[in-house]
Amino acid sequence: MPNYKMIQIVASESTPDKEAGFNKWYTEVHLPMLFAYEGVKQASRYQRIGDDEQGAKFLAIYEFETKEAMAAFPESDAFADAIEDFENNKEALGFTAKWVASYELLRSYEK
Repeated sequence: MPNYKMIQIVASESTPDKEAGFNKWYTEVHLPMLFAYEGVKQASRYQRIGDDEQGAKFLAIYEFETKEAMAAFPESDAFADAIEDFENNKEALGFTAKWVASYELLRSYEK
């Protein structure tokens, strides 16, 4: 598996009654729109486990090879299209973005 140097993490939630539609939209619409940007090399989604409600229910991690590719992402047509689609559908999907953060790899460790 490649070890990309930059990640952007998006923490989000959906209302329980709209969660199935949110997950379908995310996989079938949102991710393909984001992958239209050449700089997005990998995306992973995680779901919170257990009943602890302190963190967001979903995390998405987008991986980039370089800081420049990640920095250019918000200026890309793919990002603009994905954000427009998100804005048009967020209420129907019960979507709430909790926080977004970007990180640069310091070092990887393997066992």
